[in-house]
Amino acid sequence: MFDSILRLLGFSPRFSDQDSFQQLNEVAPLKPEQAAVSGVEVQKSSSFIRREAILDRNERIAGYEFALGQKVQSRLMDKSALIRRVYDEAMLGNLAPLGVSSLLGGRSAFIRLSLDSLRSPLLAAIANPNMVIMVAPRPLAEVDLAALRDSLAHVAGMGFKLGWSICRPCPEYAEFLRQAAYVEVDTTGMDGIQLKALLAELRAANPAQKLIASRLQTLDDFKYCFERRFDHFMGPFVSSRENWHPAKSDVNYLPVFKALERIRAGAEFDVIAEGLRTDPVLTFKLLRYINSPGIGLLQKIDDIQQALMLLGRERFYRWLSLLLFDTSKSGFQENVIREQALTRGRLMEMLAGKGRVPANADQLFLVGLFSLMNLMLALSLEEVLRQVALPETAASALRGKAGPLYDALALVVAVESDNGEMEAAAAQCGLEAGEVTGMMIEALAWAQEIVEVG
Repeated sequence: MFDSILRLLGFSPRFSDQDSFQQLNEVAPLKPEQAAVSGVEVQKSSSFIRREAILDRNERIAGYEFALGQKVQSRLMDKSALIRRVYDEAMLGNLAPLGVSSLLGGRSAFIRLSLDSLRSPLLAAIANPNMVIMVAPRPLAEVDLAALRDSLAHVAGMGFKLGWSICRPCPEYAEFLRQAAYVEVDTTGMDGIQLKALLAELRAANPAQKLIASRLQTLDDFKYCFERRFDHFMGPFVSSRENWHPAKSDVNYLPVFKALERIRAGAEFDVIAEGLRTDPVLTFKLLRYINSPGIGLLQKIDDIQQALMLLGRERFYRWLSLLLFDTSKSGFQENVIREQALTRGRLMEMLAGKGRVPANADQLFLVGLFSLMNLMLALSLEEVLRQVALPETAASALRGKAGPLYDALALVVAVESDNGEMEAAAAQCGLEAGEVTGMMIEALAWAQEIVEVG
């Protein structure tokens, strides 16, 4: 049995039983009692978890879908129930130690499970009202309806919200769709007339239900579904940068650039502070960031020079840099890029000193933050680097020059984009999947906190 599973996972079965089991266990670690039956020793292992942003009607990030890396996921989709359970167990086993739902605050965390996994004992470790389990219908002839009702009631009783993912009208599942908190609709599977009729049926059955439009490819797809009154939206359009036009900012960038340059040049604190005090909007926003819970100060700071003295040049520089992401009347693209940049910066900072990543947390933070600055400001990378005067090692990493800082940046980009290079990028930094995934979840939570302050 293990050989057939290994083939589906892309592994060669030409190993001993022990080797085959360990290969499978790299993707889907078994519990100790399961391993004992197989007569092999389980080694601690983990897989990368990817995330996909889900937007609300205010064009802000309402939650994330979490799943194993796309490479693993694509091999397991549409396979047998056994293979689906292997995938589900692997995903739940990797999510359980991370406290995903509790870290995301008011946002929701979505996971997809097969009907056969709704009784998994691993669910207890992630039960939370912010956690949404999405399931897909199966042909009704294959389903024990009494058992399905019991399983759905069991999951709801643990505190989860429930949702269904559909790609066509499913009148035979009307009972279950009506009771769901969410229904995800794959809009690529229906024409406009079918979609309109389905939405009318769903709204009539449960007006409080949240409807998710998924697999949206373009901005036009998003606008179409927005007009159809979907509540949430997900798909490649979120990060495609299609028709990108940066929003205007309340912040005057010129004094920010000048202050960053003075800090890097070693100017006196009173000179730096005086240049910022002349702009009241800038001063207000900067002090609001600095006094946010994300920085963890024990006393309130109400003066720019005081902030410089307490924080020091490096930490003040990074908080001042956040003002370059402060936009007014931002749409989903600005919101996503801003949060993506903050998450990159925080994740790179958390990687400092681990594996082969340098211990310079401040420079790592700046590399992550500035890796998307050119998009936010609609400037070339070289123009950004000319104006902000980053440390040379950080600037070199942003230019793509090989080195430890660039390796760390490549890792956070790979984790974010799921381009199939996560394992190689982590190995280059001397890190394990579990380490990176846990820090990624914490970085998302921190970025959300900073966005809310802004």
